[in-house]
Amino acid sequence: MKKTTPKSKFIYRVLSVLFFSLVCHSYVLSQGLSGSVTGTIVATSGERLAFATASIKGTRIGTTTDDSGNFNLDVPVGSHILYLSFTGYKPVEKEVIVKAGETTSVGTVVLEESSEMIDEIRVDGMITKFSKKESEIVARMPLKNLDNPQVYTVVPKELFTEQIDVDFRSALMSSPGVANVVLGVGSGGTGLSMRMRGFSGANGAGAIRNGMATNWVSLSDPVNLESLEIIKGPSATLFGSTLISYGGLVNRVTKQAFNGTGGEVGFSTGANGLGRVTMDYNTPLNSDKTLFFRLNTAIHREKSFQDYGVNKTMMFAPTFTYLVSDRLTLNFDLEYFESNRNTTYVRISGTPVTNLDELNWNFEKSYTSNEFLSSAKVFNTLAKATYKLSENWESQTALSYSNTDNNANYLFLLLRESAPTTLTRMVMNIPSLFNTLQLQQNFIGKFKIAGMDNKLLVGLDYTQLQTTDTRYRITSFDQVEINAEDSEFDAGQAKQEMASSAPFLRNKRSRRTYAAYASDVLHVTDRLIAMVSLRFDSFHDIVEDYDQTAWSPKTGLIYQLVDDKISLFGNYMNGFSNVAPGYTEASPDETVAFKPEHANQFEGGIKFELIGNKLNGTLSYYDIQVENKVRSVTGEDNIAYSVQDGTQKSSGFEMDLIANPVKGMHIVLGYGYNDSEYTNISENLDGNRPYSAPEQVANFWISHRLTKGQCEGLGIGFGGDYSSDYYLNDANTITVPGHFKFDGTLFLDRPKFRIGLKLNNLTDKEYWMSDYDAEPQSPRSFIANFTMRF
Repeated sequence: MKKTTPKSKFIYRVLSVLFFSLVCHSYVLSQGLSGSVTGTIVATSGERLAFATASIKGTRIGTTTDDSGNFNLDVPVGSHILYLSFTGYKPVEKEVIVKAGETTSVGTVVLEESSEMIDEIRVDGMITKFSKKESEIVARMPLKNLDNPQVYTVVPKELFTEQIDVDFRSALMSSPGVANVVLGVGSGGTGLSMRMRGFSGANGAGAIRNGMATNWVSLSDPVNLESLEIIKGPSATLFGSTLISYGGLVNRVTKQAFNGTGGEVGFSTGANGLGRVTMDYNTPLNSDKTLFFRLNTAIHREKSFQDYGVNKTMMFAPTFTYLVSDRLTLNFDLEYFESNRNTTYVRISGTPVTNLDELNWNFEKSYTSNEFLSSAKVFNTLAKATYKLSENWESQTALSYSNTDNNANYLFLLLRESAPTTLTRMVMNIPSLFNTLQLQQNFIGKFKIAGMDNKLLVGLDYTQLQTTDTRYRITSFDQVEINAEDSEFDAGQAKQEMASSAPFLRNKRSRRTYAAYASDVLHVTDRLIAMVSLRFDSFHDIVEDYDQTAWSPKTGLIYQLVDDKISLFGNYMNGFSNVAPGYTEASPDETVAFKPEHANQFEGGIKFELIGNKLNGTLSYYDIQVENKVRSVTGEDNIAYSVQDGTQKSSGFEMDLIANPVKGMHIVLGYGYNDSEYTNISENLDGNRPYSAPEQVANFWISHRLTKGQCEGLGIGFGGDYSSDYYLNDANTITVPGHFKFDGTLFLDRPKFRIGLKLNNLTDKEYWMSDYDAEPQSPRSFIANFTMRF
């Protein structure tokens, strides 16, 4: 049965939201209680300074510049002193006269480098990078961390550099609140799965790129990462339901071209035949310095820590920025990533063991060969136009396209209860093609309502997702005893048998989503801030032939106990998943349309940014309730039917802390406790904990470098990650032992070069990580890196 959504109602709702925003804007302009001060801050080189400070002396009125160095301040009428500053530069003061309802522009202000502060630039700059939590993507509008009731963490590339992270998984493991990051499978893809707040992110860890969707089960390289934004909790209101989980999402922020010439070339080598070359180069392309180009690229070759296995990748990522005028900025970037690697997984059915330690697994054995590889060619591109409609309104138009061409060769090592010491090798070949297209239009405005500062976001979104895959399988290719000396795998024979067999399954997906959303942030007082957001989502599954609509609200309150230093916050957030029709006992012959599954989160806590941003963090408690889950029940005729009354809950406490207690020292800490449970799924699972969801996770990193003297730049870093025990299956019959893994680095960081040495897994800990399948992790290994800057 096909249920259609009236398009006229959808259009009417969208127009109503736009009309309301314009009415508010007109009302605001009529108030005339203040005026605006605008300008652009640049260095003497012409480089536009992002995150420079613009403030009114003697008041608490202030802001930071955007990525283009622009600022906009709402200021009471009268004469004021405008104070402009940036770390390592001489501040500038300008007198401004503000008239009611008018805009005063100070134009382009040039800041000169301060010779007295030049030695502090790099050190203080690192503090700023580590502690900065500002993001224009989390709320899809410029919003300070202390003004945002949602919990998120920003992990900068400087941390990845200190830790010498040479792959995307290592970078993701540095992120507070993210657990169980492992190489995942799905529809022929090769990507990373993860856990956040007790929920699986198997669709794709980091599949959101610059706020836009890419493809699920696809990998990337950290070479063009500017930062990772870990956005916590159900976030469908602003990000939809594609490629995110109820626990949150990971947004990859990539490097952008800027006004300047320079770059770096790096080489890494180490254990397991590691060879990695990277390059980052940026330059203006015209004499006006309005068109900029940046290229990041990486070539990576590495063998497995086991007897067989390889990892070969290549990344090519150019980006362009074009300052067409003072109002219009165009950005265009693309990524091309190739990957060839082994994809081997340990899959256990029944209960041959109750704990993975009972396997006595030889971590050096792979049971595969270097010829049985999964390949992927990933192409992502994004074009964005930012247009300043007026001093208070901005338009953002973004178009992204992603294509992933896979040819997966999965090897599953099956361990059954009937033969607890024998591995059955199951092989699968899945050629597949993924495509995602997303078009997004946002309007962002700043104005006043009855004298209260207000920010409004109104957006429209269209997302199209298409996949095809063909699956070949040999369920029992051969058998081998665990830890057997002779465990050679004949990859050629396996490929030949699959090529001569018929596919056991062909899949096709074609889904379209039309959405409209609005978010309003109102400063009720200087310290009390309210957020109200709403999304309407119209989903169409062309292959399954059904339509579904969903509403997703989001609200939050912020109260700043200490202005711009300590905030109490609370939020209600919503996520949803579209559910296909199914057969019920009341309707055994015709499918019944179900409602979307929903997750509702209530969260409260405290955020702080103290001691000049040298100590900041978040403490929060959350409670997530999932409803409308479709579960299977057995009818009186002994046939399985669907019923939509399933529930699940997840609650917990999270903490992240960033501290710079002394110059040159950085401390990054993250901890999470999670209580997750199936509450109405089936008699066998009710009360059980979801698989691969640890109760406690933590990570930390502490580094210190000398900032003066002949040994300036010499530093050391130490950190690790922790996971408590968790279950491999929903039945909670097999335990994956927890682990505490430590890493350490020694480095010399100078303006023109960097030398780094790292030991991963200092204690040579043997441990497992898992999604649905288990994967043994690497023992102790070392990496050496040399980077030359120019």
